[in-house]
Amino acid sequence: MELRSSIFATTALVATAGIAAADVTLGGGAVAGLKYTGTGDAFLHYEIDIDINASGETDSGLSFGASLDIDEGATADRDPEIFVSGAFGTVTLGEVDIATDGLGLPDLGFDGIGMDDDVEALRNAGTADLTYSYSISGVSLTLSAGWNRTAAPDADAGDFGILLGYNFDAFRIEAGVARDDSTGNRGMGVELGYSANGISATALWAQQDPAAGAETSGYGLNIGYTIDALTVSASYGDTDAAGDAEDYGIGFSYNLGGGLRIVGAVGSVDARTTTAGNPGRADVWDLGLTMSF
Repeated sequence: MELRSSIFATTALVATAGIAAADVTLGGGAVAGLKYTGTGDAFLHYEIDIDINASGETDSGLSFGASLDIDEGATADRDPEIFVSGAFGTVTLGEVDIATDGLGLPDLGFDGIGMDDDVEALRNAGTADLTYSYSISGVSLTLSAGWNRTAAPDADAGDFGILLGYNFDAFRIEAGVARDDSTGNRGMGVELGYSANGISATALWAQQDPAAGAETSGYGLNIGYTIDALTVSASYGDTDAAGDAEDYGIGFSYNLGGGLRIVGAVGSVDARTTTAGNPGRADVWDLGLTMSF
């Protein structure tokens, strides 16, 4: 057994001798608890997220790497990404987010009770598998694009998004627009934020402008307060979509230390149940644990 371990150790040393600058890290998180979505009974929900990150650096200071975000729950995903970064910014390709996906409201609950879903759905259009990001002196820029992944024609090719941001003191502002090239649909949004002295506030306005049909806009607001290990927050959202009504909720998070938190929320959302084709309302809640490793 000792000889076999020695052989494995020697083999690993030889295999890695030429990549001394490489770094591989393992992290992740998990959530577990009870959820109630407005119909049926409360149920157990859990997810495990394992992050594998590999990175290196050239002699000239150019950074490069790849990552896998392995999510295991009701569905499984891998989110592979590859990046190169330098003074010019960072280029990332893989299963990346649309630029405007950076706009949003903080979730309430350990898994999210969904009160922010209607507003956030308006900000995006199209898809992305390539991004470019750059920041300097509080100013940030993110570009996203859809690209052909095979030699065959791809309906996602030509999709485009841009997000501009500026941070100053305790305030931030971000604005972006995304376009689906195959449909002509466009999504856009503006986010304002503040965080200082235990107080946080986020306001979001978003709009979906389809190539055919009327545009839809909405807004949301989240306010939170942190004292010691406890954070309490409240959110509100509404859109002018036909049949859509306001969503609201309150939540809390208590930090037990070491990456473990007790998190819960309760709220009221619309369009979860229907009667004679008309959107109804549903009281929703969740309570559980979040873990980061």
